[in-house]
Amino acid sequence: MLARIKILIAAILFALISTVSFAARAPVYDGLQLYEPQQNAPLSVEHKQKLADDINRYRHADDLWDALREEFTLPHYEEVPAVQEKIEWFMNNQDFLLRSATRAAPYLYYILQQVKKRHLPAELVLLPIVESGYNPYSLSNVGAAGIWQLMPSTANGLGIKQDWWYDGRRDVIASTRAALNYLAYLQSFFDGNWLLAIAAYNTGEGNVMAAIKRNIRNGQDTDFWSLPVAQQTKDYVPSLLALAVIISNPQRYPVYFPPVRNAPYLAQVDLKASVSLKDAANYARISYKRLLQLNPGFKQPTASLQRPYKIILPIENVVDFSENLASAMQNAPVQPQAQVRWLHYKVKVGDTLASIANKFQTTPKAIRQLNRLSKNTVRHGNHLLIPNASTTLAVEKEEARPMFVNTVKEKVKPVLSFNKTTSRYIMQPGDTIYMVRKKDSLASIAKRFGINSRSIAMANRIKAGLVVPGTQLIIPTHRNNDNKEAKTIQPGDTVYMVRRGDTIAKISRKFNTTPSAIRLANLIDDNSLQEGIKIIIPTGNKFRA
Repeated sequence: MLARIKILIAAILFALISTVSFAARAPVYDGLQLYEPQQNAPLSVEHKQKLADDINRYRHADDLWDALREEFTLPHYEEVPAVQEKIEWFMNNQDFLLRSATRAAPYLYYILQQVKKRHLPAELVLLPIVESGYNPYSLSNVGAAGIWQLMPSTANGLGIKQDWWYDGRRDVIASTRAALNYLAYLQSFFDGNWLLAIAAYNTGEGNVMAAIKRNIRNGQDTDFWSLPVAQQTKDYVPSLLALAVIISNPQRYPVYFPPVRNAPYLAQVDLKASVSLKDAANYARISYKRLLQLNPGFKQPTASLQRPYKIILPIENVVDFSENLASAMQNAPVQPQAQVRWLHYKVKVGDTLASIANKFQTTPKAIRQLNRLSKNTVRHGNHLLIPNASTTLAVEKEEARPMFVNTVKEKVKPVLSFNKTTSRYIMQPGDTIYMVRKKDSLASIAKRFGINSRSIAMANRIKAGLVVPGTQLIIPTHRNNDNKEAKTIQPGDTVYMVRRGDTIAKISRKFNTTPSAIRLANLIDDNSLQEGIKIIIPTGNKFRA
């Protein structure tokens, strides 16, 4: 174990030294635009112009797949039978390649630039297809996670953070940097022999060295093809080479890969204060599910994080995000509610929902609603989110108020929560700040956000039908966010209510699907699997896994 830790430390040091030396003799590639929005002021003209230039560059860029094949540098050993066998498998399973390429699309440019930054072979961009099918929610039977399938101990040694809120192995940005640093170290460890380095990424450098020493003792060759390594590793390296052969020869191996722009698509936005992920999605004008897909490292997606953090957004959504965030922060009555925080608590022996609520000065009902618990029982070892006092008060106020009837589309809905002192609407996590445009009406805005116009009028204290272009409205979208599933149900899929003792693996066996398919369809893992919640089982389309 100590030797393993020393090796990982050496990998980090090697990557740092290499990065410094690369910077001295080569242009810097990163592939990710970095922005730090001012939370109390809109973007400057210079920032907006830079974003506009980035978006224009992206929209007019060439296809990355064409550029990628020009970057390949490794020999692909197409004539070797093991490589031919893998080529045949991929050609017979093109649906797998299509799914993998679709998942990879947002990240390919970033990963390619990170590879070039370290002067590594471009073929490594394809390695996550072999590892995980580019599924950031992939979890192996032995605990490896993310597109690079990093083990917890390996990730820790490479500086990847892992806690109850966040798993950097699933974070494509963080895990890519760590995995490529490790691969750079392995290349140095094996004196530039990339086949051995790639094999070691799969099975460990110790196993590869043991196989080399065994062949030396037996007077046998020590190239990769001659080594007595595990069958998984014998298949692993040819799989990567086969993918490179297919992409290098589109006429000989006609496989459809969705076009990907050879330009930055993603931006990393550095937030200086806590903002809930639902609010972030609304500010950016993208769906909540899309935000989670781009930020898979967050393990508790329904909650606000309790510290400043970075989120990934498409570059074309950064202006909306920054403008709406600034507007929300400037609105003093809204600000305290826009940054709702929760505590994390692990249930201990003897705990009850009532005792936990009493400990944190909240109510059992508030804890149950926040964690989607169907009963008042909790089990030892469970993880709970605990609402703070202001959140509890808002929930209780909303439940205590009378109901109103909308005679058009909805039968019964709870009224909105208002501050008793200021009579202003209390903004909830999941609400949206919207700037009225020309030709907008209250009815058209309500239709756009899928709620009734009376809710908008009440939240903003305006008369029905009167909206002025340029003014900002609060859209109480938290009400349909709470009731409408972010997940998309395909024809033939099954909706399943989680039972006591269920795990994703158990559920997948029950419905003859895979754990990764369920994780990806619902953006959940076992830690967020709670008794009584409903999840989608992707039984309707065998190609969704």
